[in-house]
Amino acid sequence: MKRKMLLFTLALPLFLCLDAQAQTSSRLIADAHWTNNGADFTPNDSTSFIYSNGRGGDLSHPMMFNNSTTWNFDTAYHNQTYIVQTFDGNGNVNSRITEFWNGSAWQLLTNSLFTYSGSNKMTTMIQQNWNGSSWAPVAQDVYSYDGAGRLVIDQYQVWNTITTLFEAQNQKIYYYDGVTGNRLNETDQNYVAGVPVYSNQWAYTYSASSQLLTTTQNVWNGSGWTPNNLTTNTFDSAGNMTNKLYQTYDVPSSSWVNSTLHTYSSFTSGHSPMTDILQLWNSSGAGSWDNRMQSTNTYNSYNQLTSNTGKSWNIVGIFEYASGDPMVRYYYQTYSTVNEVKSVASNGGEANVYPVPAQNTLNVDMKWDVAQAATVTMYDAQGKVVRQYNVPSATEFHSSVSVNNLAEGFYFLQINGAQGQIVKQIVVGR
Repeated sequence: MKRKMLLFTLALPLFLCLDAQAQTSSRLIADAHWTNNGADFTPNDSTSFIYSNGRGGDLSHPMMFNNSTTWNFDTAYHNQTYIVQTFDGNGNVNSRITEFWNGSAWQLLTNSLFTYSGSNKMTTMIQQNWNGSSWAPVAQDVYSYDGAGRLVIDQYQVWNTITTLFEAQNQKIYYYDGVTGNRLNETDQNYVAGVPVYSNQWAYTYSASSQLLTTTQNVWNGSGWTPNNLTTNTFDSAGNMTNKLYQTYDVPSSSWVNSTLHTYSSFTSGHSPMTDILQLWNSSGAGSWDNRMQSTNTYNSYNQLTSNTGKSWNIVGIFEYASGDPMVRYYYQTYSTVNEVKSVASNGGEANVYPVPAQNTLNVDMKWDVAQAATVTMYDAQGKVVRQYNVPSATEFHSSVSVNNLAEGFYFLQINGAQGQIVKQIVVGR
C-alpha cells in the first residue's frame, strides 16, 4: 500500500550536523503523524525542533530545544503552534513560551517559568496566560525533595485573583524503598476547604532486579482504599518486557477483570520491542482474547524509536491497514554535546522567515548586532541545494526567494554568518 511520507529521510543531510567533530549523541529534530483513510495514509501534523549549544532530547529524555514549530494538515500544512525555550547559566530550562497561529500571525498564548535549587532540582513551575497586554498567573507546581534528591511532594496551586495568592489545589506525595530507591507509592490528595483529602493512590511492586512488575491504582471511598485497576508486566530471562496486562476491579465479585493485553516480541539490544500486538478481552462465554491491532516499530542505532505503524485485525483473520490506523515517524540528528557551532541567537542575531507555508515567494529578514556577511542556502529534504546566494556585510538585510517552481513539502534554510549560523525549517505549499 502506498504511504505518504514526510519529506525527510532517515539518512539526514549533512548540513543538519553543525559539528564536524566526533558525534556523541542523537536528538529528535522532527516528527510527523498520519492516519489511514481506508485507502492511504494522510498527514495529520508535523513538528520540528531546533537546538543549540550541545543540547538534545528525545522521547525518553527532556526536550532541550530552543524552539519548535508544529504544522497541522488539511489540504496542505499550516502553522499551528510555536514554542520558544530559554535556558539559565546551568543549562536548565528557564522559560517556555507557546504561541498559536491566528491565520495571519503568531500570537502569545502561554508561558511557563521554572526555578531551581542550588543542586539544579526544579523547585517551581509557574504557568501564565497572555491576557492581551501582559502575562497573568494561572497556577504553579511546587516541588520538594528528600535528602537523596528524590521528588517527594508535587503540590499544584491555583492563582486566586481576589487574594492575589497561589492556593493549594491538590498534591502528589511519593514514597520510596530505602534500599533500592524504587518508588513504592504515589498518593494523591485534593484540598477541600484548605484541608488535604485522599483521592487516588498508585502502588508499585518490583522484581529483584528492579523491573516494574505491577501498578495498582486505588480510589479513596471516604474511609479506605478501593482497588480500581491493575497493570501487570511480564519479563523474560533477558530482561525484555513480553506482556502488559491491564485489568479493572469488579466490586460485586471482588475480582480483577481482564481488559487489554499487549504482547511484545522481536527485541532490540536495548530491550525495545519491534512488534506489539494489542488484544481486547471478550467476556462472552468463557472469555477470550481478541486481536485488535499490531504495531510495528523501528529504531536507530541509539535505540531511539524512528517509526510506529498500526495495522488493524480484520474479519478475515489477518492484520491489514484500515481506516483510522495510525502512523508516526521520528527523525533524529547526531551532534556533539561539546563542540557545537554557536547559533546566531547567541551572537546577537535573529532571523524571520515568512510566510509559512510559502506559495510563490519566501521572505527572509535577518538582523545582526554586529555587521557581517552571510550566505543563505536552501536545501530540500534530501540535502540537495535548491537555492543559494550571498549577502554583503550589514547589520540587517531583507531578501525574497522565488519558490514557485519548487515541489510542495519541507525544506531547510541555513544562514551562515561570520560568527555563527541558524537553520530554519520552512514549508512550500499551495
